[in-house]
Amino acid sequence: MNYFEPLVREGYEWVNCLNQADYEVFAGFDGSPHETAWKPIPVRRIRADARQAFKPSDFPWLGSGALVMRRSAVDALRDILDRNGEILPLSTDDGVDLFVLNARVIDALDEASSSLTKFPGTNRIMRLKSVAFVASAIEGVDLFRLPHRGTPTYVSERFVERIKAAGLHGIVFNLRWSG
Repeated sequence: MNYFEPLVREGYEWVNCLNQADYEVFAGFDGSPHETAWKPIPVRRIRADARQAFKPSDFPWLGSGALVMRRSAVDALRDILDRNGEILPLSTDDGVDLFVLNARVIDALDEASSSLTKFPGTNRIMRLKSVAFVASAIEGVDLFRLPHRGTPTYVSERFVERIKAAGLHGIVFNLRWSG
């Protein structure tokens, strides 16, 4: 099975939190349920820079750790999303329905086979240059994050193929692990 890191497709829209502190909510997603206490975080759709076209995206970019989606993506992928996380609504200033996935967290990192940098004097991972996973821990899993703060949402080849089949736009995938 191949696993990928989602990335923004050049020329497509991004989203920014209206409140700087809200970025911490997404960085702190740990897969635990938020639905009962969730208050939609206000976001605004933006261009990556002033010269860029403003192509609407089915996956407006907030970062690889917070998979943001329009309703079109949620509707096309709901079965996979529901099995692998929690879909939470966001609040927009223009009425566009956006959601974020609080992906399940799986401690599947094979540290010995990965290339990583840790914060000096700690055991906390600062950067994952290349990843290796414990295959048995992610067998049959289509979306997950590692328990390390700020890690991306990893997606399976099956998930990538579903996005292509549904004709969804605005996202590309970087192969991170083949196993």
